[in-house]
Amino acid sequence: MFSFIKWGFQSKIKQFVIKALFSLGMLTRQLEEPGTGTPSKERLRALAAFQQRALCHALTFPSLQRLVYSTCSVCQEENEDVVRDALQQSSGTFRLTPVLPSWPHRGLNTFPGAEHCLRASPKTTLTGGFFIAVLERVEVSSSVSQAEVLAPELRSSSVTKRKKRRRKAAAAPSVLP
Repeated sequence: MFSFIKWGFQSKIKQFVIKALFSLGMLTRQLEEPGTGTPSKERLRALAAFQQRALCHALTFPSLQRLVYSTCSVCQEENEDVVRDALQQSSGTFRLTPVLPSWPHRGLNTFPGAEHCLRASPKTTLTGGFFIAVLERVEVSSSVSQAEVLAPELRSSSVTKRKKRRRKAAAAPSVLP
């Protein structure tokens, strides 16, 4: 899917920038429905799905500490929705960090933390429109292993197995001499 995979670089990448080259802000005229002046919903979904795959894939890099996700779009589907879904899929491994806190225009209030994103629209900032989100790996305390953070389902299944064994042992009739 992405060319750097075949070279094995992903294990060494600590910082990464995803600039969604095919975002609607850059291609609006080509994506408009004929005669409506609005972007095609089908094309918008396809672009957002690609951006989602790229972002989620990058968040799997084992050494990644910080990622910048940027589009030249003002569409929520390509911006806040992609970031929200990627954060949910990363299971708490990454969080949003504030981008230019003094910038007055923030991400749409569609999920907790979206206010850390930066947004610019042509109407309010006299730009072509863009969006930026910075995701940072969450620091793991020494009492919680990296494996537990990255794979909480493994931890919970082993805890469940231990609980079942304890219940079984407690329910078994004790044999006293």
